[in-house]
Amino acid sequence: MKARRADIIFAGIVLLIVVVLSLAQPQQSSPSTYSSYDTGPNGYRAVYEVMRREGVSAGRLEKDLGTLHAFSGTLLLSPGEIELVNGQFTGVVAKSDAALLKRLVQSGANLVVLGAGPLFPREALALPATTPIRLASTAQAIGGDTLTEGVARVTGSFTNAFTWTSKRHVRRLLLVDERPVAIAYRIGRGNVIAIAAPGVFSNDVLASDQNARFAYDVLSEKRPVLFDESVHGYTRSDSMWGVLPASVHDAVWIALLVLVLAVFGGLFRSAPPIALAPARLRDSAAYIASMAALLRRAHAGSAAIDRFAREAQRVARMRPSAAQRSEIAVSLARLEAIRSDSHPSERELLEAANLTTYLRTELGVNP
Repeated sequence: MKARRADIIFAGIVLLIVVVLSLAQPQQSSPSTYSSYDTGPNGYRAVYEVMRREGVSAGRLEKDLGTLHAFSGTLLLSPGEIELVNGQFTGVVAKSDAALLKRLVQSGANLVVLGAGPLFPREALALPATTPIRLASTAQAIGGDTLTEGVARVTGSFTNAFTWTSKRHVRRLLLVDERPVAIAYRIGRGNVIAIAAPGVFSNDVLASDQNARFAYDVLSEKRPVLFDESVHGYTRSDSMWGVLPASVHDAVWIALLVLVLAVFGGLFRSAPPIALAPARLRDSAAYIASMAALLRRAHAGSAAIDRFAREAQRVARMRPSAAQRSEIAVSLARLEAIRSDSHPSERELLEAANLTTYLRTELGVNP
């Protein structure tokens, strides 16, 4: 019993030491990233708030790029350093995402890329490579461009410059020792604005020189503005319904409306009932017509007329009433006239059959 009590006391002392050591250990602060959520020195929270205060519609993209449908505003992408956050790598832009970005720009969107690293898929966007330069804290703006209107100098940490080519479609925006550190060029109906130093929009230097004005010129050219946060690990999964485009949503709602109207129409009457036409009484006319055609094709019309005439004469001997005798006499005379024709037609054959049927049924004379 005493040994058990000693074990409990020993375990409690060990637990107390672990707790004290964990509390005494200094807390490590998370690194500041180029995110609009980040309020640290590298964050973009300040430029995000500046855009909103200046009346620019600004938002955050926390979903896959494939969920952007018919976007024609400005998308800001700042990959930053590759890090492992919550089991997934941040700062990575896949080649499939680069292809989606190219399609967005071609359809009319502006893409602002800040600090594309060596693993950034440049080929899809025709983005020039960068080369190291001597560290510089300021860059000179090139006048005469809407993206640098009112901007003379920008502060930042410039360690790389774009490999300059003489292509006419590439516009130089910022220079360090005549080396471009910010460029713009057109793809389709949109533009790609690439800045080698992502820190020019960060909280730490936004108030320096004309950084805020430069950010406003670049981001407000096409509205709304979306800050891509999925590249920094801020992702929000959507349902199947959320990723479908608006046209599919409209089609589903229309189909549901049609279904509701169909169910409603089946349950509730909205008009008086329509009476169906009475069923037509069937007679032997069709049968007689078909038999007449069959007999004509068999060249048996004369024999059939002869049988009809004998049948009519037999019916006439059934002692009909006085009112029926005159009609019977007329019918018999007509039958004899048809019978005397050596080549009766199909019409005469039908007439003989109808006369015989009339004598047997319509006058009530049954065999």
